[in-house]
Amino acid sequence: MKFYLLALLLLILQSSVIMKNFSVMNFTPDFLVILTILYTLNHSLKDSVKFSLFVGILQDLLNPVFTVFNIVSKFVLTIATFTVKKRFFLGDIFIRSVLIITLSLMDIGIKIFLTYLKTGIFYVSFTFLSYVFLNFLIFYIVQIVNENKQI
Repeated sequence: MKFYLLALLLLILQSSVIMKNFSVMNFTPDFLVILTILYTLNHSLKDSVKFSLFVGILQDLLNPVFTVFNIVSKFVLTIATFTVKKRFFLGDIFIRSVLIITLSLMDIGIKIFLTYLKTGIFYVSFTFLSYVFLNFLIFYIVQIVNENKQI
């Protein structure tokens, strides 16, 4: 239950005017992608799918024009994370960092593909890397805080 409340708080923070001041090249970090991945790493597939659908629906409802982009991307990220989690030991921060970078790129790719299907416009920009960097930075800060709490 605390993850659901945290998701609500992060969604409010992420969509607030305050976070727009911390954007890099008009991208803000997607706290909910990171939270979804961390939730999936620590919970069962069934619970993770429920959580990702909850987060995706909330994010899509907050958009001015309703799409299912976030529902689909969060669901796919959950399945991908769980598949990797079953096959690899993800205890090392380097491996988790590679996972976050890969899944952030996957999130962008899914949204680009869905945008193409909806509008017929295929747009890829170098600035998307700032989104990946911001997600990695937030993830790294969370990992450092987590390590310090365990000491």
